[in-house]
Amino acid sequence: MKLAPFILILLTACSVPQYVYKGVQEGVELSYRWNHPVGKPSELLMKMKNTATEDRSVSLVIDLAYQGRTVETLEIDTCIRAGHTMNGRLNGVYFVPTRLTTEQIKSGDATADLSRSIIAKSDCP
Repeated sequence: MKLAPFILILLTACSVPQYVYKGVQEGVELSYRWNHPVGKPSELLMKMKNTATEDRSVSLVIDLAYQGRTVETLEIDTCIRAGHTMNGRLNGVYFVPTRLTTEQIKSGDATADLSRSIIAKSDCP
C-alpha cells in the first residue's frame, strides 16, 4: 500500500492543465488556457462548446494585457455545429502572441479578456 501515495502524486503531476471557464453566451461555453511548449512561444488555446440545438456563428475579440495594459488583440471568426466542441490546436482555435513573452505570461501579470463577442444562430457550411 506504500505505492498508492506515489501513484497519486505522479497522476497529479502529469495532469493536463485546466481551462479557465469564461461563461456561456447564446448557448456557447467559452474557456481558455495557456500552453507553454518547450523551446517555442506560448499559445493561448480556446475551447468553445455549442450546447444549443442549432449551429452558431462565433466572432470574438480577445485583449491580451500585461500589467493592466492591453498589448495585443486577437480575433476569432468561426462556426460551431450544434452539440460540438472546438478545442485549441486540434480545431485551429488558438493564438501565438507576438508581443507577450512566455516569462510575462507565466509571471501572472498577463491576462486574456473577452472584449467583444457576437454569437448568433447560423447554418455552418
